[in-house]
Amino acid sequence: MRDKCFFLHLCTWAFIMIMSAERGDGDWTNKYRLVRTLKQRGGTAVYLAEHVRLGRLCVIKTIRGSVQGRNAILGEAESLKQLQHSGIPKIYDIEEEEEGFSIVEEYIQGESLTSYYLSGNSKKEEIISLMIQLCDLLTYLHGRTPPLLHLDLKPDNLLVHDGKLCLIDFGSALCKGAGDGGTALTGTPGYAAPECYRGDADVRSDIYSAGKLLAFMISASGEGELKRRGRKMLDAVARKACREKPVDRYRTADAMKKALEGIAKHAGIHRINCVVGLAGSGRRMGVSHFALLYAAFAKRHGERVLYLECNETAMAEQIYRKAKKRRGDGCFLYHGIPVAECRGGIGRGAAGGYSVENETQYYKECGYSLILADFGVLTAENLEGFAHADVCLFFAGDKEWELENTWRGLARLSGREKRLLLLVSGSSPKRFRAFSRRLSGISCRRVPFINGLESDSEKEVMQALMAEIMEWCAL
Repeated sequence: MRDKCFFLHLCTWAFIMIMSAERGDGDWTNKYRLVRTLKQRGGTAVYLAEHVRLGRLCVIKTIRGSVQGRNAILGEAESLKQLQHSGIPKIYDIEEEEEGFSIVEEYIQGESLTSYYLSGNSKKEEIISLMIQLCDLLTYLHGRTPPLLHLDLKPDNLLVHDGKLCLIDFGSALCKGAGDGGTALTGTPGYAAPECYRGDADVRSDIYSAGKLLAFMISASGEGELKRRGRKMLDAVARKACREKPVDRYRTADAMKKALEGIAKHAGIHRINCVVGLAGSGRRMGVSHFALLYAAFAKRHGERVLYLECNETAMAEQIYRKAKKRRGDGCFLYHGIPVAECRGGIGRGAAGGYSVENETQYYKECGYSLILADFGVLTAENLEGFAHADVCLFFAGDKEWELENTWRGLARLSGREKRLLLLVSGSSPKRFRAFSRRLSGISCRRVPFINGLESDSEKEVMQALMAEIMEWCAL
C-alpha cells in the first residue's frame, strides 16, 4: 500500500514537471530532485526535494485544480517573501502552471511540536523558553505594517530543533490593517480564536492560539518539576491568553512574553539574552576554561548558549580539533556545547564585513540567548570588540608578578566601568581585600579556581555569577 501511495505521489510530481516542460521551462524540470513526500491530501502535496546543482534541501508545495487552494499557496508565498527571520522559512522559487502551482521554500530542520512533546524528548523547563521564542516571532509578525497574522498556530506548524523554535505554514496568514474587515477564517478547531469564525481576527487572535499551545505543552509535559515550580502560574498565563473576549487577553505578544519571563525568574529558570565578553590580563588566567564551564552550567539551566571563539590560542585549536560539525547554523559541538569561531577575527570593522558585533547579531537571530565571546588576552586590537559586549568579564591576578598586567588592562578599560566585572582568580581572602581597596568604581569578585561542576561550592559560584549577570543585563 505504501509503495502504491508513493507511486501516485511520483506521478503527481511527474505531471508538474511535464507541464513545466510543455511550457518550455526546461530549467525547472531539471532543477530539483524528489527526496520524499512529506504530506499528501487531495490535490495538495508537499515534498522534500534537493536542488540538483547546489545540493540544498528545500520544501516544494504543489496544488492542482482547486482555485481556493491555489490562492492559499499564492497567499503564503506573498506573505513569506516579505519576511526575513531565522525562525521563518524563506521563499526560493515560485512556478505557476495552467493545471498546477508550486512554491519552493527553505527546508527547516526539526520535528513538530506535537512529535517533540508526545515522544517524551522534551524538558519541562523548555516550555518557557519555547513560548518566549514564539512570542518573539509573533512580535516580529505583528510589528509589520500592516500587522501580519498567522492565524493557524498549532503544534504541527511549529518545529523544534536543538531548543530553537521555527514557525511554518503561512497558508492562512492575513495582513490586517486598522479597521479592516475580513472574511470568515476557520483555522484549526481547538486552536483558532472564536472571532476567526466571524471574520474579526486581529493580533489577539494569534495570542489566543499561543495560549492554546501553552496549554498543550503543559498537558503533554506531565507531572513533576514543572508542577512544583510554576505550573499554576503557567496555567494562569494560558487562561488569560485564551479568554473568550479579545479585550480580556494580553494586548500584545510582548506583554505575554513579559509574563512568561516573570515566571521564569520566580521558578529559577533563567533567560539571560545577552552577550558576555571574557578576556584576561595575561596568559594562563583560565578565561577559556571558565567560559566553557560557564557555558555548560548555563545550558543545564535552560539557556541556549553559544561559545564564540574570538582569539587564536592553543585552547582554540584543541576545541576545534575535538569538536564535531553540526547542521543548521554552522556551529560545532564540543562536549555538547555549541561553539563557533568569529570569522572576522578580532576588533571592530574586521575584513570581509565580519566583526564581533555582526557575528553576535547573527547568532542572536539563530536563537542563542547567551553568547560567551572569548577574547583570550586583552589587547589594544581586540579592546573594542570586547567592550561591545553587554557584560564584560575581565580576569586578572592580584599577585605581585601579575599586577603590572592587571593595571595595564584596567587602564585600557578606563571609562567602561559600568558594564565591567573584574574577576580575580586564585586569590586569598586577605590579599583580595587589600587589592580591592585600591580599585575605584570597578565591581570586583574573587572567584576560586573551578575544576568542574560537581561540587556544591562550584555550583554556588556559577549560580551567583549567573544571577549577577542577569542583573547587569537588565541595567
